[in-house]
Amino acid sequence: MNPTLRPYRSTDRAACLALFDSNTPSSFLPHERAEFVEWLEALDAGGSDEHAEYLVIEDAGPVVACGGIWWTEPAAPAGFAWGMVVRHLQRRGHGTLLVRARLERLRELGVREVRLDTSQHTAPYYARFGFEVVKRTQGGYGPGLDRVDMVARLR
Repeated sequence: MNPTLRPYRSTDRAACLALFDSNTPSSFLPHERAEFVEWLEALDAGGSDEHAEYLVIEDAGPVVACGGIWWTEPAAPAGFAWGMVVRHLQRRGHGTLLVRARLERLRELGVREVRLDTSQHTAPYYARFGFEVVKRTQGGYGPGLDRVDMVARLR
């Protein structure tokens, strides 16, 4: 593995949508794709009510992972958005690289609390990085896919 982490570019949109599709329906449900498209469109347009950054990881050429952060102001809570690794390359360190890079960027911004929502399948993964479950909604994303809200406190 020789990954390259870099900022998202609008030319990455198709690759990011392919990543989403590779994780449907195990991590995302089909109806969530429209929300992800809206997120990417806002990034491409450069406008949003909140600050946001998105990263991609390339490994030997193609984009194999993507994930973002959002914040409103440094003292306020911030969050993770739309993190994913192409299904067939999961458990090879790409996700860890992405999580660590996003946490570091939020620390640089002075953020003290990071929020995310994820499924019951990936909540244990995020717990390894200090995220704690604050709420669990059975079927919160749809049938068979619970929503797990998590928070991490940064030092």
